Amino acid sequence: MINYQTTSQHPRLGFEVCQGINLKELTSSQRLGLKHALWQHGVVFARNQHMNASEMEQFTLDTFGPMMIGDNRKRKDRPPLPPDLVSNHVAILGNPLGPIDQPLEAVAWQWHHDKDALPRLEGLAMNALYIVMLHMHKVPEAGCNGQPHTTHFLDQLEAWRSLSPERQAELRKVKLIHSPPFLTPDAWTAETPLKTHPLVSEHELIAREGLYMGSDTAIPVGLEDDPEAARAFWDALLDEILGKCAIYSHQWQEGDIVFWDNSQVMHRGQPYDSMNNQRVGLRLGVVAREETTLRHS
Repeated sequence: MINYQTTSQHPRLGFEVCQGINLKELTSSQRLGLKHALWQHGVVFARNQHMNASEMEQFTLDTFGPMMIGDNRKRKDRPPLPPDLVSNHVAILGNPLGPIDQPLEAVAWQWHHDKDALPRLEGLAMNALYIVMLHMHKVPEAGCNGQPHTTHFLDQLEAWRSLSPERQAELRKVKLIHSPPFLTPDAWTAETPLKTHPLVSEHELIAREGLYMGSDTAIPVGLEDDPEAARAFWDALLDEILGKCAIYSHQWQEGDIVFWDNSQVMHRGQPYDSMNNQRVGLRLGVVAREETTLRHS
């Protein structure tokens, strides 16, 4: 992967919403405004929020609907966690119980799409409006590079527009077979299956085209028996667009909630020293109910 340039002032991604407003007390019109901003900007954030896990679920239900992805009720093999961090659908990222060698989210320290891990549900397309929220309760003092702790986001709509017409014509022919990056072929199941999807995808709601690269486990159709060529194709395309696009770097503050639309962006977490720094984040994914009044607007 090439070295790429980041910015905290992206022309589209990283719009601050609901300044000075408690998200737990949003009116219906304010919820609609938040969603408008998310569809327009791809990544939005709110500062100075204080939600426990159950409150995040209620906010999600009220704002995006009931289709929350992930079931955390089977925690019998894990140490007990503080009650305010635990609910049915919220995942706890970081090291809430103290130093660990490698936190759960280390798998996300590479470019990826969260939609690759969506389960197979009847009527749920790969173009589904899958939104992820990450609420940071505790932020590491610095990343492994000594810089502030960040997450990077790549605008897949901008990436598509940056390509020449000739390159776009080539890529329109490509379909990718997707799988979650944290699964091996032996671990694929009916719940997280291989999924085939065109590389060029139209956003279900805003009707704009963008790339849908998935994760580095994606295999172009036709290269199923040549994993080295498949990985070389994906890596080369990633380098190509990283060299053309501005990368939004979100610098975390405690109390931040960042929302991102996985139909518009890829993202990459940044490593931190989990033996000497604490990170506590609550993550919740939801398939947003269709907002027909916003379609194509």
